[in-house]
Amino acid sequence: MPANNPTNVSLDIRNFPSNGDGWTNVMASNGQTYSYKYSGGNQPTNNGSIVYGIGGGHAATTLMFAANTDARYRFAEISFVNDNANQLTAQGNAPRTRAINDRCDAAIDARYKVTVLDTTENVTIPCDPMIQNKPV
Repeated sequence: MPANNPTNVSLDIRNFPSNGDGWTNVMASNGQTYSYKYSGGNQPTNNGSIVYGIGGGHAATTLMFAANTDARYRFAEISFVNDNANQLTAQGNAPRTRAINDRCDAAIDARYKVTVLDTTENVTIPCDPMIQNKPV
């Protein structure tokens, strides 16, 4: 299992559908199809998934947009699903970078729910990868 070292995750997003190569199509708040793709994380899948060990100390994940992502996209909100042990917190308010902190003292199988704002179209796009804490 990876050590609880700082981890980076990049998000690329497009305002049109994309198929294959790790892209996920989602419906934006205006009904239009967008696509997103995560890279990084600490899993061999390189898809933004993160697994930390319980008892390995606090862990931080830096979430940013990929270098080639259009500047019109901004982080609107970071929330968490299935974090029943209150392990995860989001910090920062920079439009293109956020931090996710994990206490790593209880098992979880959660998702960080990223909502992106397209400032050109004034719509939001949901993008949800995974975080797990497992016994060491």
